[in-house]
Amino acid sequence: MTSKYALPIVVASSIVLAGCFDGSSSSSPVTSQVRVIHASPDAPPVNILVNGEAAVESADFKEAALLTPEVGDYEIAVEGIIPGGNATVIGPADFSFEAGTRYNIVAIGPVNEISPLVFLEDEPDFSSGSDARLLIGHLAPNAPNVDIYVTAAGEGNDLSAEDPLLPDVSYETVTEDPLIVPAGDYRIQVTATGDSDPVFDSGDVTLPAGADLFIGAVQNTGANFSADGASPISLIVVDGAEVSEIYDANQGAGVRVVHASADAPNVDVLVDEALALEDIAFGDVSPEFFLDGYAALPAGETLLEVAATGTTDPVIETVEDLANGQGYSVLAVGLLDNIEGLVEADEVRSIATQASLRIIHASTQAGNVDVYLVPGSQDGIGNSEPTLEDVPFKAVTDYLPVAEGTYNVYITPAGSGTPAITAEAVELSNGQIYTVVARDAGMEPLDELGLILFDDFVSP
Repeated sequence: MTSKYALPIVVASSIVLAGCFDGSSSSSPVTSQVRVIHASPDAPPVNILVNGEAAVESADFKEAALLTPEVGDYEIAVEGIIPGGNATVIGPADFSFEAGTRYNIVAIGPVNEISPLVFLEDEPDFSSGSDARLLIGHLAPNAPNVDIYVTAAGEGNDLSAEDPLLPDVSYETVTEDPLIVPAGDYRIQVTATGDSDPVFDSGDVTLPAGADLFIGAVQNTGANFSADGASPISLIVVDGAEVSEIYDANQGAGVRVVHASADAPNVDVLVDEALALEDIAFGDVSPEFFLDGYAALPAGETLLEVAATGTTDPVIETVEDLANGQGYSVLAVGLLDNIEGLVEADEVRSIATQASLRIIHASTQAGNVDVYLVPGSQDGIGNSEPTLEDVPFKAVTDYLPVAEGTYNVYITPAGSGTPAITAEAVELSNGQIYTVVARDAGMEPLDELGLILFDDFVSP
């Protein structure tokens, strides 16, 4: 498999630059470069504060921002965005930024040990018609010292016959000097120091001429991360402020199926016309309810079909371009005459400071709904305002950050205040991920409107 270095698999969403980050009114100020990278695997999105003001807002894990402040002295702090307010997690610390230098500030480590890794580039500008420039760093707190091998594409099958490009690289280490390599196709492999068995294999990647990249090993938080033999790391490729991610070539995409069609029979799932999952009943999730309980599939265009058990005539048929390291939930929704597939990208990254809650409206019988999430000590809805209002059929929320605690969940017809679905004493814990699907009433025992609960609602 050959992929561009920026092809990935996951491309980070945009970061909001909130301030101008300058200190003068000069029309032609002398500036520096400051790049901020979020590489703390279980930390929430963060704001970057400069002299007490937000210069970057909502930077998430594996995202970066590139700022061009005027030269001078600044106070930098990082605050985590947590339910109920924000908390400073790094700094404030004083920095002096000079011209002709790029300052990289990387937030690393688990959230309870988060710290800044700062490294400088004395020549931030690079141009070449034949070479690429690389800085390489070990940012993964879950990985030991490693050897890093870079071979030509398709080579390196026997690492015992190769010398590592970078031997014995420890956590929090970045190459002191940039590496200049000819543009071309390469294969990056990582082993534990002194071992020849790779724990990470990029497959073939292309480094274009003129590329100026920081490549960092980070903790693997993609789909199938918990599978036997999964790589503990992935690579982020940072080009200016753009971040791409390369998962191990063998990680695969993750797919699970949720049967939420009340009058449909049990179903089978076919992948590229081959039977993959069997006999899924209404209200079930297959292959597993628990977090990261996927069927691992190769990345790329894939035909997914849902058919009545024991048949091959699909009632749902969709071609999906599955991304390596990405998990997907495929929901069979609607009544049988109008059944359809709802394909949703999943998140499996634990965030230590919040419970992450996703709600999916898959009930044809409920109409538009309001969703109430109230303290578990509260009896009924009372005077509470809905957490979500006028939610239509097939709506899917983002993963909502929720404070740890016990809650009652009430789902009502929009504007009515009268619960149609009730779930009380629901325990939500920090670091956990939860998905709630509102479903129709079907045959016994699921003969009332209710919920399908999966991810960390269920233990492996």
